[in-house]
Amino acid sequence: MFAEYYEPLPDVDAYLERIGMERPKQLTKEYLDELVMAHQCSVPFENLDIYDLHKPISIKPKDIFEKVVVRKRGGYCFELNGLFVLLLQALGYDAYSCPCRVLKEETPTPNPVRHRGNIIRLDGKYLFCDVGFGGPMPPASVVLEDKTRQIVQGETFWFERTNEFWWILKRLTKGKLEVGMGGELPPDEVREVPVLMVSQAQWENVDFTFANEYCSTGPDAPFARERIVNVKREDGHISLRGNSLTIVKDGARERREVTEEEAWDFIRNELGLIVE
Repeated sequence: MFAEYYEPLPDVDAYLERIGMERPKQLTKEYLDELVMAHQCSVPFENLDIYDLHKPISIKPKDIFEKVVVRKRGGYCFELNGLFVLLLQALGYDAYSCPCRVLKEETPTPNPVRHRGNIIRLDGKYLFCDVGFGGPMPPASVVLEDKTRQIVQGETFWFERTNEFWWILKRLTKGKLEVGMGGELPPDEVREVPVLMVSQAQWENVDFTFANEYCSTGPDAPFARERIVNVKREDGHISLRGNSLTIVKDGARERREVTEEEAWDFIRNELGLIVE
């Protein structure tokens, strides 16, 4: 019944070509970090099938590959991190997917698991990476070490252990918060912001089917409420949330409201997404 969820990646080289990478000479953290950054810059986070087309989301490997690699679309966490972990495994990394909880603000009780991340065991350490988050995410892997701050391309991220099962990924932010976090800060105020709760538990692709259905199916699904399109750039990022377009380049931020026609012009021409 669930055999299709366990199929291997159809074509490793086609996937690498999609994100502008070549096969590694060695399985290092450095190559892994390049892979994460290349993926974030090449494959947008987007929920257009859910919000605009009202299509069900399949997380079967062949369907995600067809969408992301063949048709050069983006996707959301259950698709992008689901496909990315297959690439890591095909290249030889000891990688698996893990359940996560999104933390947009401090809450007395945890949100349900509705995000998928990836963990890599490498050189005696556990590394977390994510290519499918609709908000700020490290453009490289982050080591799961308690309170060890890591500078990732000028940004500061770290994990704090809460108990034997869960970690909290945090980041430093200054001034206006990034897309996906909400709110604003005074221009010079630096704040520690929780991003995700991450479990080291190993989940199979099939374990995410119910969370995927909850997040994508029906008018009340979390990702059916607003259009979200994000893509990272070497010098910043571009995001469309609803009809609010934000462009961050070399530290400068431009934000403006766009019409529906302008939004789709951005989706089709700036990002090159063919949505049908």
